[in-house]
Amino acid sequence: MVTEIELKYFVISDNTQEKITQLFTTKQLSFSCETKQLSNCYYDTTNLDFRRHDMGLRIRGCDGKLEQTIKTAGVVIAGLHQRPEYNVNIVNNFPELSSFPNEIWQSTQKVEQLQESLIPLFSTDFTRIIWLVTLSSGTVVEVAFDQGDISSDGRSVKICELELELVSGITSDLLLLAKLLFSVLLVRPSSQSKAARGYGLWKNIPVNYKKNITDILPIDRSHSISNAFSTGINYCLVNLHDHIEYYITSPSLVELEKITETLSLIRHGFWLFADYLPEEAVKIRDELSYFVHLLSWVDNAVNLQELTNKTGNYRRKLNYSEQLVEQLRMEKRRLPTSENVIELLHGQRFNTLQANLLEMLLTEDTQFSDSLLPFAQQSLTKSMAVLFADSTPSQSLSSEQYLSQAKLLNRSLLTGTWFGLLFDEEERKQYRAPWLDIQQGISELQTLWIIHQQLQTLDEKPKKLVLWQGSKVEGLLIALDSSRNMALLTKPYWLDES
Repeated sequence: MVTEIELKYFVISDNTQEKITQLFTTKQLSFSCETKQLSNCYYDTTNLDFRRHDMGLRIRGCDGKLEQTIKTAGVVIAGLHQRPEYNVNIVNNFPELSSFPNEIWQSTQKVEQLQESLIPLFSTDFTRIIWLVTLSSGTVVEVAFDQGDISSDGRSVKICELELELVSGITSDLLLLAKLLFSVLLVRPSSQSKAARGYGLWKNIPVNYKKNITDILPIDRSHSISNAFSTGINYCLVNLHDHIEYYITSPSLVELEKITETLSLIRHGFWLFADYLPEEAVKIRDELSYFVHLLSWVDNAVNLQELTNKTGNYRRKLNYSEQLVEQLRMEKRRLPTSENVIELLHGQRFNTLQANLLEMLLTEDTQFSDSLLPFAQQSLTKSMAVLFADSTPSQSLSSEQYLSQAKLLNRSLLTGTWFGLLFDEEERKQYRAPWLDIQQGISELQTLWIIHQQLQTLDEKPKKLVLWQGSKVEGLLIALDSSRNMALLTKPYWLDES
């Protein structure tokens, strides 16, 4: 038995083999290179017993030899895969389960029955170019570039992946080599193995990466402060990879918004736990801020899309001025394209950030075993105290005053997302509801503010449109004042907890 420790990436670069070889040569790394043609057939029972136990069974053919492999349940930490695997050389081109050690099977699994129920599900056929790299530290890493197909019942999907497997040495060197490869390749972390994609193909169900934006993190009162941070960051990174994958599959502002919100949620964790993190965490937080700011145009793009969409809520009113509609379209055309975004998501800096986050998780400092609950209560109290601190519930606020609170409100709600599971669900939802209404109202104010700004540039301002915009803002401010009054009078759900 060996335990695989590897990183997996989808590749969109051209001339990948040449770029990798040239990089290793230029950096004077010690390496050998070979090419293999691999044919694999994956098996399971008719009721998918192996899949249900998080196991994978395959036969691999290479150079006229056959090897059967079973991989058992492992651990995935933010894209780093660690799975025990058992390999046995065989003669016949069909699995022989009795050749595997007895201890790998669960008590509910009967080997004889499994053997009788085995069926082939899908195959993977690809060319693998392997670089065996020895770093100056002595760490040995196998870098494999795979190109080919996954096939099942006449259907197929392409393989174009890079895998880095730790042969011997330390995991930090594996990440070091990955960061070096980011300098010459356009890649993104792969959250799905070839086997996972193959199962989806066999069932004729495409892998669905679509997820809702994270409203709550899997952190409860059993967590210490240290492992609450690492659990939250790992969960967010997994979601980030899925949001990115879905965006690549079907680019949309809605999905890009989820990417930016997830990055903000990760960054917020660095602010919340700042006193418990090592000094180098500041650099990671600064990089997160860089990408959050770089993608800050997304909110404006969402508003512009709403305004220019023929079925949007405001479009009928905007038709009072063709000049205004054209100006809004011009503003929209100035924004980055999906091609720009995809290049960014495959770029060196973004991949390095994710690798640094993973490296931080792998070197988690467990010395802070303080109770999480008092820390969460203090954090929630502090984050909510700054909201509308200079106003009373009965006081009416202006558009500018509400817009000035947008960032503070977002951060306060993110604090509630980090610590949501520590408290009663219904009380939490009841407390957050008016604040979420305010957040939505401020977003609508921002859309109306765009209209206001564009109206100021028109040669002739349509009177109907000006009156409508003013009336819309006035009505929205009344609704916002009502929600704010309710929010400020609702008892915080995290108080009086023990």
